Amino acid sequence: MGALFWAILSGITAILEIIIPGLVTIWFALSALIVMFLANFIKDSLIQFLIFAVLSVIFLIFTRPVLRRYIELQRKTNFDASMKGTDVKIEKVVDTKKAEKEYEVKFKGSIWTGISEEILSSGEIVKIKGFKGNKIILEKNK
Repeated sequence: MGALFWAILSGITAILEIIIPGLVTIWFALSALIVMFLANFIKDSLIQFLIFAVLSVIFLIFTRPVLRRYIELQRKTNFDASMKGTDVKIEKVVDTKKAEKEYEVKFKGSIWTGISEEILSSGEIVKIKGFKGNKIILEKNK
């Protein structure tokens, strides 16, 4: 196994990560890339494979959970931060008898469930205050 083999393996596993995202095959791609550079100095195929296997296991066990948490945190933070304060239109009043009144709002081309402690009317433009699960918390424009 030479540097060319490890370069091809790195490319294939990187493409697989793009096709099937899940932060699994990217670590194999990174390990193969490292072994590709080491293959110029280490000629024994068995040692190359062992280095590849050890690096892959280390990357999977130690970095995948940390990176996955970071990506999830970024996704949540960016979602909330970018949408708070945005104006949305009340399309339909669903229920105003509960403490949390329910509405249907149109936001980015989709209908969402909106909730508010205030009574709002159909057609009214309101602001996004925050999110509670998959519901948008609404507040009147001031």
